[in-house]
Amino acid sequence: MNKVSRSLVAIAGVLALATGAQASEGLMCSGEGATVDVALGRLVIVGVLGAYVELDGTAYSTGPERGEGIPIITGQAFGDDDGIKIDFVDPNIEEILIKVRLTYTGNEDEPLAGTVTIGEQTAAIACMGG
Repeated sequence: MNKVSRSLVAIAGVLALATGAQASEGLMCSGEGATVDVALGRLVIVGVLGAYVELDGTAYSTGPERGEGIPIITGQAFGDDDGIKIDFVDPNIEEILIKVRLTYTGNEDEPLAGTVTIGEQTAAIACMGG
């Protein structure tokens, strides 16, 4: 195989990986007065594609396709053997508005549980994947 053929094969492989990375799943979490819905890309990292968060009647959203709410963007997301941590920030990236902290429960129906914090308010949430 010559250099051009190898390059084309490499490009095709990268495109195939990029296409697979667009597949998604999500976390649907709820608790007393709280809803957290996060669309995740299937990657080797926690890739947040979008989110809708509501706590005590105040809604936040990464875009109208996720629902109406105060605009947010993903600041950082991290997953390890213990769970998942996601911070959402204002669109100017000046302040962390929402903190989602989840740990694995071992329960098949709700494999993650934890908290969502907005300002001084914190609510316990349980999550299922989908």
